[in-house]
This record gives sequence, structure tokens and C-alpha cells, in this order.
Amino acid sequence: MSAFRNILHLLVGDFVAKAAYFLAFVYLAHRLGIAGYGVLELALAVRTYLVLLADAGLELWAIREAAKGLDVRILASRVIPARLALAVVALTASELLTLAPGNSQFRQILPLLTLTVFFQAFNLKWVFMGQERLARVAAGLVASQLVFAVVVFLLVRRPEDLMLVPVAFLASELLIAAYFWRLFVKAHGSLKLVPDWSGIRSIMPPVLTLGAAQCLSLMSYNIDSILIGVMLGAGPVGLYAAAYKPITAILAVPVTYFQGLFPSFARTFQEDRALFRSMVLRSLRLTTIFAIPVGIGGTLLAGPVIELLFGQKYAAASPVLQVLSWSAVLVTLRGNFRHTLNAAGKQHLDLRCAGTAAVLNVAFNVALIPRYGIVGAAWATVLSEACWFLFARYLFTRHVMALPILTAIWRPLLAGVGMASVLMLDGLAPWPVRAALAGGVYALMLVVLRDPEVRLAFGGRIQPASVVRSS
Repeated sequence: MSAFRNILHLLVGDFVAKAAYFLAFVYLAHRLGIAGYGVLELALAVRTYLVLLADAGLELWAIREAAKGLDVRILASRVIPARLALAVVALTASELLTLAPGNSQFRQILPLLTLTVFFQAFNLKWVFMGQERLARVAAGLVASQLVFAVVVFLLVRRPEDLMLVPVAFLASELLIAAYFWRLFVKAHGSLKLVPDWSGIRSIMPPVLTLGAAQCLSLMSYNIDSILIGVMLGAGPVGLYAAAYKPITAILAVPVTYFQGLFPSFARTFQEDRALFRSMVLRSLRLTTIFAIPVGIGGTLLAGPVIELLFGQKYAAASPVLQVLSWSAVLVTLRGNFRHTLNAAGKQHLDLRCAGTAAVLNVAFNVALIPRYGIVGAAWATVLSEACWFLFARYLFTRHVMALPILTAIWRPLLAGVGMASVLMLDGLAPWPVRAALAGGVYALMLVVLRDPEVRLAFGGRIQPASVVRSS
């Protein structure tokens, strides 16, 4: 089966899972109020760093090694004990953070949210990602996020129920860990947790490089929320988080897409460089087709989208969403270079990109938040993501291979102009109708421009050799 077709299983399952998660957080924004929702989002932003600390790059490394055909039982004897040790470190760090002065609810909820790292240690999802059994992965993701949403809807009714949100996270993580453990036992037999400490020490250099890059990537994603909380307080964090929530939901698609494609990238780079090049070019075309409408639609429809999801009291989040929509475009496109650098074993180059972008992100936030508030934070994210995209493309071209990027993206860019023209006709029709018409214009222009992926979808042919290889 084509790697791209196989990913469809994961994309569909993850879409359902993320939709449940997204609706649960829209519900929480209404039930907790702006201040309570801001506290939750601030705690989740900090928790994400602790979750990364408890993983340190082990999952991504294990997916890559499993994709290469390494014995998953040996990998598990290294990954699980290492994650358990790191989970203790992460929970200790969360307790230390509660000693700092600040919001009392934040100090209470953070350790409870961080308890999930112990279930994460036993989560064997990476085995099935590496083996490209993506339908199984999708089923686990759907089940866990549905459990999270159901628990939220059942338990959280008012702002005082904020401390019950961690129960939903714990239930979700416990379910997904049990699900993949059971699958592993059925496929590979029972697993004896005998730590391979010498093996663990040998894998730590590449693992920590991957983990550091992931942590720095996270900084580019959510350090703005933390700095807003420090400089402006919990209320502005709530508004900013509301603007970010549609972006987070949309970015779930490329994140899942690249997670599913990563094992194929790693295997193909090792086996066939020509096929690898064909896959990267096709991925660039597909992700550009997806990304351009996100930027244009987010810019021109931010106001009604925020009002629809969160109500008029969150109206101040609309200008933030207009700006952040383009960060989603940049994140999606640079994913092609970031994940292929890691698949090619060039994780040190990805770390260099992530470090540069994180430093720029913090600098831009510190400079722009005091003067422009949450809109300044959004611009800081876009500027740092633009730098990351350009740097990652340069390093990929220099150290892996050159790609004709313009040939892959010019058709969606031109079709996006037609889409924007329709959306800007405010008096034409209500915004949902204009959005539908704009989407139709975008698709029609891709057909007229003979975009290779659209032609392939309708049974056409690209260049025969590349089609055979990439399919």
C-alpha cells in the first residue's frame, strides 16, 4: 500500500479524535470562563514541557528504529525503563514549580496534569507507528480522546470544577496505554520489563538530540502563552488560547500526517534516494494544497469563527487568529524539511533550526508583547516560524538534496488568490456560504491549473516514473 494512502487511516482516526478533544475544550472555555480557562491553558502549556522531559525524544527515536526493522522487544526494554525514570524527574519538576509564587489554581492543577507521564511511559504506540500499522493507531487515538471528552462533559459544569479536568486526562492516557499494551502482547507476546541499561546509555546521544529539538519546537509553539501569562495575566492567556484553539485543531492534520509518513521517510531514505526525493516533492505539493486555504480563510473569517466557537466575549481573540493562521501555513510547510532531516539521521541540523527559532521567538515576544499585547505575541510566532522554514529549507538543500520547491507550490498559491477574492465579497452572501464558494473556486482553479495531485485524484497521470515510485 502507498505510504500516502496508508496515512489516510491515521488522518481519519486522528480527525475524529481531535474533533472530540477540540469540542471538549470549546465546552471548557464556556464553563470555566476566561480566567479559569486561561489558568487551564497556562498549566497545559507548562505541562507540555514536562511531558517532553519525560519522553526526551525516545518516542520519535523508537519510531525511526522500528521502521528500520529493529526488534521491538529490545527497543521496549530500553524505552520503557528510560521513560519511567524520566517520569519521576518530570513529576518532581512539577512539584518544584508549585513552590513559586503565583496563581493558586495553577499551582494545584499542574502536578495533577503531570501525573499522566507515568501512563505515557507504558504507551507502546511507537511500535505500531514504526511498523506503519496506522489503522490500529487511529483506533487507539479515537478511543482515548472520546473518553477524555465524555469525562469532561460529565464532570465539568462550572468554574469551580477546574480541578476535575486532570481526571479526564488521566482516564484518556490510561486507556490508550492499555490499548497499545494489549496489541503488543497479541502481536509480540508478553513483555518482561528487564531494563537494558547499557543499551539505554548507548542510545541517549541521538535520543537527547531529538528530544532537545522537540522541546525547542514546543517553545516556538507555546512560549508566547507562558510569557503572556507572566506579563499580562491569566485573562489575556484565555483570549490568546481561544485564538490558538482553531489553529491547534487544524495543525492536528499535518502533525498526524507527518507522524504517519515519518517511518516511510526513514525507511525510504535508507533504501532508495530517488524514491525518497519523489516522496518529499509529493508531500510538498499535498501540504501546500492543504495549507494555503488555512492562511487565507483564517485571515478573512477570523471574526465569525471566534464568535461561533466562543461567543462575543472572546471577540478580542479575532485579530490574533488572523495572524496565527499564517503560522499554521509555515508550520505545515516546514514540516516537510524538519521530518525529512530527522528521517535522514540529520537530527543535529533540526536541533540547530529549532534552537534558532526558539531564541528568535522569545526575543520577538519580549519585544512585542509589552507594546502590542496578544497580537504582538501572534506576530512573534509568525516571524520566528518564517525564519525556521527558510533555515530548514536551506539546511535540507545543502545537506540532503535540492528540490524545485516553486514548481510544487505555485499552483496552490495562485488558486489561493481566487479563493481570497470570493471571501472578500462581504455583501455577496453569509460567511458560511462564501466559505463554501471560496473552497469551490480554490478546487476549480487547481483543476484548471492542472495541479498534479488533483489530476492524480481524478485518475490522471503525473510523470509516470514519479507516480510509480511515490504510489
